[in-house]
Amino acid sequence: MPGPLTGVRIVDLTHVLNGPFCTMLLAHMGAEVLKIEYGSGDRYRHSWMPPDAKRDGYEFLMVNSNKKGITLNLKHEKGRQIFCELVKKSDVVVENFSLGVMDRLGLGYEALREINPRIIYATSKGYGESGPYAHVRANASTIMATSGWQYAAQELAHKPGIRALGIGDEAAGVSLALGICAALYARERSGRGQKLEVGMQEALMGFMVSTFHTYFENRPVAQPPKPCADGHYAFHLPDLPDGLWRRLATAMGRAELAEDPRYISAKARRENYKLLEEVVSEWVKGKTRRELWEVLSALGLPSGPVLSVDELMRDPHLEERKAFIEVEHPQNGTTRVLAPWIRFSETSSAITGAAPLVGQDNVQVYGELLGLSTEQVRSLAEEGVI
Repeated sequence: MPGPLTGVRIVDLTHVLNGPFCTMLLAHMGAEVLKIEYGSGDRYRHSWMPPDAKRDGYEFLMVNSNKKGITLNLKHEKGRQIFCELVKKSDVVVENFSLGVMDRLGLGYEALREINPRIIYATSKGYGESGPYAHVRANASTIMATSGWQYAAQELAHKPGIRALGIGDEAAGVSLALGICAALYARERSGRGQKLEVGMQEALMGFMVSTFHTYFENRPVAQPPKPCADGHYAFHLPDLPDGLWRRLATAMGRAELAEDPRYISAKARRENYKLLEEVVSEWVKGKTRRELWEVLSALGLPSGPVLSVDELMRDPHLEERKAFIEVEHPQNGTTRVLAPWIRFSETSSAITGAAPLVGQDNVQVYGELLGLSTEQVRSLAEEGVI
């Protein structure tokens, strides 16, 4: 069954993680994504791998599945001409180069809309295209630092200098993909394309709702998971309805707490929250994660064990939902990747192919879209055009 974006062609000039995460989501939903590289390809292929690695790393494989790999030299005059021919036959161009790169190549939005007025041009920069930081180079680590994400993580952990779990690239990638889908919808009504841009700094700030609540209300949001007999367990106490609190107190073997004036109402429990935390945390300490899961789930209390990544891989719920699938890669062999998590009832999302090798689809793409023969493709390669 074709995906919801089947028939949409995307020219993908992105690299590392921000842009490729965006185009991965679109490829999951059926879009044809032409990943353009040149030379040794996207440097992300070997990021976080040993210096002598002879294969692509897992991060690259995960975010580039379903894409067609082609090579093209945008600094070569013929290369730019070929790129423009691809744009004429495409719906979207996505890039995350530094500010000004595409304009210097003569391939910025204003130039591309002249050859295809329906083109949607999507770009993501560290700090957007305006403002005093627009020309500052950025990556996920620096964006997490300058967005407040890193500081918030340190405050929550009470450990300055810890490494925060990074979604600096992914937050921008999700935002860019959402913007592209909205622009495609708008084009159906207007017939015109448009440009959209996402600053990584602001995109990450959009994922910090609780942090901003803490700042503006001067009140913290939630509590860390509680230590238990075999790890940690997460659930939220302050705003439990009275009926649920009574059931929890009974399950703890402390039914009298439900009638204690300090805890008898949500208001009272908030006023005496520190004492409440101490009482409940003491009970949690003596239980395993499994015991807590069974008791609290039966009560209807949202809760969950803190799982390691290894435990996640063996989680029966995720196994039944087929959250991970295996794909065959010509270099890496069988590779386990996260399946598309946006699920449709009528137009399925799917991973149908592994991440491409550099230029592996040159003959097919240039042949089908531009009518070039295998010999012409080989000749262009010898000239350094592709």
